[in-house]
Amino acid sequence: MKLIANCFGWGMPEQYHWQLENPREITPIPYIGRLGIFEVPDELVRSAIAL
Repeated sequence: MKLIANCFGWGMPEQYHWQLENPREITPIPYIGRLGIFEVPDELVRSAIAL
């Protein structure tokens, strides 16, 4: 993963973007989110990894 400034047509000009080198599709996990960093129950994480 690298932070790039020139997005070659797919990003907004004069903005920085993350370019993922090996992205993987994930299954969404139904959970009520919050602003900022927050804790997620361990059991929910374990079940998501097992999918």
